[in-house]
Amino acid sequence: MLEGKSLRACANEVGISLPTSFRWRHKILAAIQGLEGGINFSGITEADELLMQYSEKGRKFKTLEEKEQAMKTVHPNVAVLVMTDREGNLLFKHTGENRVQNSQIKEELKRRVSENNLICFKPNDEFKQAVMESPSKKVIVRRKTKGLAIYSVNVAEKKITNFLVWMMRFRGVATKYLQNYLMWFVVMNKYLKDKVESDIGRLLNLSSHDRWAWERYFKLIKLKY
Repeated sequence: MLEGKSLRACANEVGISLPTSFRWRHKILAAIQGLEGGINFSGITEADELLMQYSEKGRKFKTLEEKEQAMKTVHPNVAVLVMTDREGNLLFKHTGENRVQNSQIKEELKRRVSENNLICFKPNDEFKQAVMESPSKKVIVRRKTKGLAIYSVNVAEKKITNFLVWMMRFRGVATKYLQNYLMWFVVMNKYLKDKVESDIGRLLNLSSHDRWAWERYFKLIKLKY
């Protein structure tokens, strides 16, 4: 899993079935969700959004009619709030459909930044309204300020690019499991060192203290499209 192998490759290497490989991956990923509550930002903090296509990858249809109806249904984009600072702290959070909303941004700012932060963001109306109500200092990153590296969203944009490249190996992820992969990416960037043996220990340590992990996993598995 840490080597970026597919579910099938992991199953073959460990000697388990493909469904078991899938279940254990998401049990581990459900366990690291609890780390989100401890994500805070210091100093210059960048905020941006990522829009992704809705996906029902892996969905099983009972009838051909049900499948045809699902294929005709047009779903809105999936919105992800992205925040990062210059210290390596990172947040990727699935917030819902269409765009990240003002109320969602305000909630995350309230939980994760203080008046000592300086927030850089693009001139997006939802972001502008939310950030302007925050006690933190603000910088709207317009075209004329993009050349000033210290006040930019360059780091956030780079993290988004890295995430999209990393996601390509999975050849699509069902939207209901997206937050698991978002936190996997966050943990990889913050805690793991690209050394498989030591990273196994770190990941097990990070995922072993969340008593709500099983409940979170079963709730996710039972979620209907």
